Amino acid sequence: LASVRRGQGSGRLPPGPRPLPIIGNALDLRGNLHHTLAHLARTYGPVMLLLLGPVPAVAISSRDATRGGLTKHDRGLTGRHTVDAVSALGWADLSMLNLPSSDPLWKTQRGILATHAFSLRSLAATCSVRERKVCHLVGYFRAHAGQEVDVGRALYGGMTNLVWSTFFSVDVVDMDATGESAHSIREHVENIADLMTKPNISDLFPFLRSLDLQGRRRAAAWHLGEIFHIVDGIIERRLAENASSDDKHSDFL
Repeated sequence: LASVRRGQGSGRLPPGPRPLPIIGNALDLRGNLHHTLAHLARTYGPVMLLLLGPVPAVAISSRDATRGGLTKHDRGLTGRHTVDAVSALGWADLSMLNLPSSDPLWKTQRGILATHAFSLRSLAATCSVRERKVCHLVGYFRAHAGQEVDVGRALYGGMTNLVWSTFFSVDVVDMDATGESAHSIREHVENIADLMTKPNISDLFPFLRSLDLQGRRRAAAWHLGEIFHIVDGIIERRLAENASSDDKHSDFL
C-alpha cells in the first residue's frame, strides 16, 4: 500500500478511493458494480485506480478514455490480470483468449486462425455455412411469430452453431426444439463464465491461490475437462470419417 501511495503522489497512477489495509477497495465496490463504478467516476474521473485486495486494477468508464486506452496502450492491456479460475488445466497458459499478444504461442495461434479461418479463401469456403445458419435463425423467429421469444437465447444458440459449424461442421444447440445444447456445451460454457465472474478470494489475495479455498479452479477444471472431452470426440470421429471417405468438409478442422 505504501508503494501505491508513493506512485499516486508521483502522478504515475490515476486517482481513486483510498484503500484499506489488506482488503483494498473491496468495500467501495458493494452493490451493483456498474452503478458503483459510475458513482465513483463522478468523484475520481473516467480513469480510476482500485485495489482488489493487494491487486491493482484500473477502471475506465468513458468513451474517450476507452478509445485512448485501446489505441495507445493496447499492448499493456493485453497483459491484463487473469482470474484464478482460468488457470484450470493450464488454460490460461495455452489459450489465445488469455495469453498476452507478446507471447510467442499467442502469435502462433493468431497466425493459424488468420490463415485457416479468417483468410479470404477460408471465408469464401464457409460462406454457405454462414448463410445456412442465418436462414435457420430467421426460420426459428418466423416459426415463433406472435409468440414470446427469448431473443438473447436464440441469438446465442444461432451464433454458437455458426461458430461450431465453421470449425467442426456440427451443431451443438437444437434451435428447432428447446434451444438446449445437444452436447451440454452451453451449460459448461455458462458455468465457466459464472466461475470467472464470481468474487474469488484467490484473486484478491494471490498468495492463497494454491489453496483454491472456494473451489473455483476445481469447478472450472471439471467443466473444461467435459468440453475437451466433447471436442476430442468430435475430432476423433472426423478423423475416422476422413480416413474412410473421400468426402471432405470445408471447415477449419
